[in-house]
Amino acid sequence: MELKHYLEQHDRIREELAELKKLLAKQDLEQNATELAFHVSGLAGKLNIHLTSEDQYLYPSFFRGSDEVLVRKAHEYQNEMGNLLAVFTDFKNSFNTKIKILSDRDRFLNESKGIIQSIEQRMEKEEKDLYRLV
Repeated sequence: MELKHYLEQHDRIREELAELKKLLAKQDLEQNATELAFHVSGLAGKLNIHLTSEDQYLYPSFFRGSDEVLVRKAHEYQNEMGNLLAVFTDFKNSFNTKIKILSDRDRFLNESKGIIQSIEQRMEKEEKDLYRLV
């Protein structure tokens, strides 16, 4: 199983997360809301491509394998990702425009930090735990 493609997708997702963190650190939502919304949407697109690829190709290949530990972990990871995806989708739908960000600034700031941290932790966990089993 070639994981290079998935690791490259993780790198592109990390780039979007880094842009979001950089803009959030400026602490000027009024000035940066348009660019923040752009990167929220960009992150959504990259996550969608990555998760679709995992669901259609990566996880099914794990499930067909003979390694029981890999099969079990793959099921766990797929279930966990569904929860994170639901949270992120709600976040994206709530904050994919400047107006939405500026109309609920506190919620945007609080949820942004949690979403970024959750996605970073998830990718790190996949790379250090699941992908190592392949």
